[in-house]
Amino acid sequence: MRALVAAVAALAAHPLHTTLTELRYQDGDRVVEVTVRAFADDVRAAVGRELTDSTAFGYLRRTFTLSDRAGRPLGVAWCGLRRSDDVVWLCLRAAAPDGTSGLRIRAGLLFDLYHDQINIVQVTARGRRVVLLFTRDEAPKPLP
Repeated sequence: MRALVAAVAALAAHPLHTTLTELRYQDGDRVVEVTVRAFADDVRAAVGRELTDSTAFGYLRRTFTLSDRAGRPLGVAWCGLRRSDDVVWLCLRAAAPDGTSGLRIRAGLLFDLYHDQINIVQVTARGRRVVLLFTRDEAPKPLP
């Protein structure tokens, strides 16, 4: 019991710094939709001012990248910011006419704030699900 209390106290003293991103490929539209779930106060601290669609989109464009097999960035469009209590969902869309195979992803959100930041990306495309884990200073990762 003491070990459990100590573990809970340690977590309370040192919060977990993480984001969860879901990337889904829509075959019919040949579009990748990206939804990032993060704690609102973390994203607000990262943008350095009020969290708006504009500031969130700017931050996401700098810290989350999608590129093709040749390393060229995909053009992304903003599809919104949604809030619920202390969590925000940030949404991007990008055309991916050749599907997701070979796309390269970098999820560098909040690495500028937290040395222990971990970003999880769940990719769902053509009936397959792949999970990628990003830590500080990692290069973009290709999708299989």
